[in-house]
Amino acid sequence: MVKLKKLHEFAVQEGIKQDPRDQEQIENQLEKRKEEFEDLEGVRKEEFDENKLENPFDDSKVLNKPDADVQKIAFGIDIETQDLLLLDKLNKNKENIDAVITHHPDGRALSNLYEVMKLQIDVLENAGVPISQAEAVVKGRVKEVMRGVHGGNLSRTPKAAELLDFPYMCLHTVADNHAHQFLKSYLENENPYTLKDLMDSLIELPEFAWSLEYGMGPTIFNGDEENRVGKIAYDMTGGTELNKDRLEKMAQSGINTIVAMHMSQSQVDEAGEQNINVVSAGHMPSDSLGINLLMDKAIQEFDLEVMELSGFKRVSRI
Repeated sequence: MVKLKKLHEFAVQEGIKQDPRDQEQIENQLEKRKEEFEDLEGVRKEEFDENKLENPFDDSKVLNKPDADVQKIAFGIDIETQDLLLLDKLNKNKENIDAVITHHPDGRALSNLYEVMKLQIDVLENAGVPISQAEAVVKGRVKEVMRGVHGGNLSRTPKAAELLDFPYMCLHTVADNHAHQFLKSYLENENPYTLKDLMDSLIELPEFAWSLEYGMGPTIFNGDEENRVGKIAYDMTGGTELNKDRLEKMAQSGINTIVAMHMSQSQVDEAGEQNINVVSAGHMPSDSLGINLLMDKAIQEFDLEVMELSGFKRVSRI
């Protein structure tokens, strides 16, 4: 067994190892937060989330019962009250689930989702977009997302978890970083020539093969199967998607194909205007890939048991 907060600390450190940014950038971010914390006073200091001083991923947090001992975990892409009620019923049938983890952020982690998006500056720079242009594109979208989540009912599911006595945590970008780096390395090694080759490479991975059963598999959103892949950019981490302005910058930097978890219609339309191929790898399988890579490490470290739930497909590579 392991304390939930210890499992969280482990996940954060593994997420840092897979981050598109370098270690110095992350350390500078945390140091700046510590300086800002020291300047706070009164209730703002009392209510400050001190986890932010050690954890650069504001969408990956323990939301309930950090000191709980956990061994069997239910992990879902999205956890809502109905999922918690299902798990409560399963526990009454002797399933012995110790904790629940959601991938997509909830509660305080959702309210701070916009903070994680800043790492996409480095993702864009790695794709060849000049840093000043990357910063301009990301910062505008950060403010939009912050305003978008601010009015949400952010305490709803965490409170349900509390009432049902479930330790509750979300692990978002710490897992997505794993998917980003794995797919980048995998497809560079596969070196697909056409979009069909690219999709064929993706469905060799078990998470993506599984997704075909539900019609959630890799799909060409823009382009044709015979189109050449060319230079690829990966849209797999960084909280949520940027606005469509980035696509012109990416085209100018020589990007020919984007491999994304998902992409909105307005972005697909803009990709068409910029003659950029778009392959949606699939949201649930892409998220499952990142979670599996992270959980394999956690299982080896702590001897955990992981139950799949709510869009998550468990695949072990141990």
